[in-house]
Amino acid sequence: MYQFIVRRFKAPCWRAGAAVLGLALVLSFPASGLAAHPKKGGTYVGTLSEKTGRSSKRVVMRVSRSGKRASLRLECSSTRVGTIKRFKIASSGRFNARKKTGSTLVFRLRGRFVSKKKAKAKLYLPSICDGKGGRMTLRLQ
Repeated sequence: MYQFIVRRFKAPCWRAGAAVLGLALVLSFPASGLAAHPKKGGTYVGTLSEKTGRSSKRVVMRVSRSGKRASLRLECSSTRVGTIKRFKIASSGRFNARKKTGSTLVFRLRGRFVSKKKAKAKLYLPSICDGKGGRMTLRLQ
């Protein structure tokens, strides 16, 4: 009788545990269908405000009509200092725009779209402006 009771309670617990574990695994993997995509043909603008030892910076990113590529313009203290003609936007919404002169990196903007209206990015400036970048949010205009 004791064995019958133990078997009866082990089976439902095992099934419930397996269901919870399966659900946790499914939810832990990011689905590509849930990735944020930019607005096709949209223009996103982000700024870094002027602080002590850092000049103001402005980034203008224009997304192509297909939504798979973009171009970029960088301004330091209201002066255009660099452009990137084309760079890819991954299906996950991530982008990595780099401007190089020879083997020297001039500037880089790396980030991802968090919604159709907003992208979060980090600006890295090793060779131009004052050399001080930072994190920024680009918003759809």
